[in-house]
Amino acid sequence: MSKKVLLGGMVALLILSLIHINQGSVEVSISTIIDSIFNYNNSVEHNVIRDLRFPRLVIGIIAGGALGISGALFQSLMKNPMASASTLGINAGSYFFVILFSVFFPGFDRIPFFPALLGALGTAFVVMVLGKDSSNPVKMTLAGVALSLVFSSMTSALQLLFENETKGLFLWGAGSLVQNSWRGISFSFPIVLICFLISIFIARKIDILELGDDVASSLGLNVNLYRYLGIIIGVLATSAIISVVGPIGFIGIVAPHIVKRLGIKKNSEILATSFLVGSIVLVGADVLSRMFTGGSYELPVGAFTAIIGAPWLIYLAFKTSKNIGKSSYGLLIQTGKKRLPFISLVIILTIVIIATFILSLGNGGFDFFNSDTAEFVIAKIRLPRILTALLAGIVLAISGFLLQTVLNNTLADPSILGVTPGAALGALFAIYFLPKTTSLTISLSAFAGAIIASIIIFSISRKSKYNSTMLVLVGMAVTAICDAGLNIIIINTTVGKSASLVWLAGSTYGSNWNNVITLVLGIVILGPISWLICKDLDAIMLGEDVATAIGSDVLKVRVIASVIGIFLASIAVSAVGTVGFIGLLSPHMARFITGIKHRKNLVVTALIGGLLLLIADFIGRIVIYPSEIPSGLVVSIMGAPYFLWLLHSTSKIKR
Repeated sequence: MSKKVLLGGMVALLILSLIHINQGSVEVSISTIIDSIFNYNNSVEHNVIRDLRFPRLVIGIIAGGALGISGALFQSLMKNPMASASTLGINAGSYFFVILFSVFFPGFDRIPFFPALLGALGTAFVVMVLGKDSSNPVKMTLAGVALSLVFSSMTSALQLLFENETKGLFLWGAGSLVQNSWRGISFSFPIVLICFLISIFIARKIDILELGDDVASSLGLNVNLYRYLGIIIGVLATSAIISVVGPIGFIGIVAPHIVKRLGIKKNSEILATSFLVGSIVLVGADVLSRMFTGGSYELPVGAFTAIIGAPWLIYLAFKTSKNIGKSSYGLLIQTGKKRLPFISLVIILTIVIIATFILSLGNGGFDFFNSDTAEFVIAKIRLPRILTALLAGIVLAISGFLLQTVLNNTLADPSILGVTPGAALGALFAIYFLPKTTSLTISLSAFAGAIIASIIIFSISRKSKYNSTMLVLVGMAVTAICDAGLNIIIINTTVGKSASLVWLAGSTYGSNWNNVITLVLGIVILGPISWLICKDLDAIMLGEDVATAIGSDVLKVRVIASVIGIFLASIAVSAVGTVGFIGLLSPHMARFITGIKHRKNLVVTALIGGLLLLIADFIGRIVIYPSEIPSGLVVSIMGAPYFLWLLHSTSKIKR
């Protein structure tokens, strides 16, 4: 069976290679391709083939193969069918360290293998530490989500603050096979080849490991040695590829699963075939990307691998849901042992908000209290910006609060579940492609994007009763598709890249009174409805069976709360861009200090959310003045460690 698969794969790769090498403004025949290899004559066609097209094709084969074997190794050794360099955060960690070195070590102009390897190894270590004690293998994937978010936030911050130093790395960061020489191939090929040979050599040991650690140990196998050796091999191969072509996602998920579904079971055969299938998928994705490439613009192949791989992740999540029991448990939360009285807590939070508001209003590089232009600064610049930050924080906090309860998922957050990326894609589409764009059209387009993303997520997750694992996995897939769309839009625009990056990072810069009015209307209209359904949310938190038994219409409440949460998220996105973690942090903090009553939680959650974004906006404005850090990045850097702690702490709680 494996021989037939290998033969068929080689034929498919050959056909794709011929199509790939013939793409471009200069058409070439097969005979010209052969002559360029054996009878080189320094013609334009021969130079194009030898110096541009062949290197691109060869690095595509090498990169796809390396990502295929790394994915197969991660999945087998981590006992995690969702494991790959993209889902574990390894791609994001490597990308961040490459950007970091580009900024602070500008003389480091070689192929950035060392920083990519450093980021990959560090990320893999953290993910394994967070996930090793969990009986659920997807726990590692959840840790990877958090790490990806924080690394992406810090990467975006560096790109915005050091635009000149990171110039040209945006396309590379989206994953690109463009090669102007054979340098990248001569560097990466030996590393990938050695990793491949070692992986084949230890394949029989991996077969024994899959029997279980106890069985493998009883047979005399050094379990830790071979597990960590295999993971390091996968990280090395991935780092070598990232340093040349940038982070390319989902190949490591797709290739091994295709191989296993072909009936191949031995790890030596899985690894060899995964290399071939990974090459086919990546070269095929590059063929598709070049079909949509025109003029001087180059669409990133990473966007197309996401478009191909994300539906596959959704399929895997759907298949996984059949093995996930439909729990009747309610929302798993943690509360503090000592809590302040509700009224006292509200008064304290309100005082802190007012103090922060005044401090923020009076600071930021321009002391308006001693200026003749104080009225202009207050009315036109600072006041609408600070109010936007406060109100957007409230809106995002309420959105996360509702989604966490009705979806029975402590990890629910508009950004993690894919709702915010969907809204971002809709809003950016309106900004670039709709004529006479207004704040209303941006809001409506953001809402449409959020609705489409939510329909996909909820429809697929329904069979698992909105299990948190399913929701995060499907949300990850939807986020990947939306990010691919965002990258394509940004790369295809001639102007406004920096402005788009700032907006996507989440920023209150340039906020006006229209933003304030939109957010106020959202709170005034949807806030009271959220308050009214809080009693039903108290029941739903106890579990669907209990809520139904005491007379709550669970489905109706879920629909209402979900629609409100989605609509609030889209309003916030249209006002301040994609700010993450507010909807995750605020409800957890509120429950920890107030308990489980939802009406109390709603008020405290809103106040905490407003305070967090207000503080983030203030820090972002003053910490590196006259430059700014977008408030969304500040929130993400603060919030991701909390998310990691949440994963670590909840893994120790037993039902």
